[in-house]
Amino acid sequence: MRKLTFLFAFILFALALSATEKDKKEKAEKADYDIVYVTGNVSDYYTGETLVGVEVQLEGTDAKTYTDLDGNFQFENIRSGEYNIIVNYISYEKTTIEKQKVELYSEPVKIKLEPVK
Repeated sequence: MRKLTFLFAFILFALALSATEKDKKEKAEKADYDIVYVTGNVSDYYTGETLVGVEVQLEGTDAKTYTDLDGNFQFENIRSGEYNIIVNYISYEKTTIEKQKVELYSEPVKIKLEPVK
């Protein structure tokens, strides 16, 4: 009887451990999809010329970057969701792109800045 009780307890423990490992694996796979990256391009509203060194920030986070020589920017390791993107550049109007949806397969964000009048 004692061996049977031990065997039963061992089987229950093994099943619980197996379920825990399965849950961990599923959560890890889901977490991979929760962490995404955001790309985009900033250009002049009227000329279409790309703008270099534009400050781009995700509101409510510490994430901030600047456009490269081709006007492109990228944020890495961002949680999927909706963000306001704040764009700031000297001699141009400060612009906020509201509720930009950020998902695993998001399209690049195209931003056109208007010069200050």
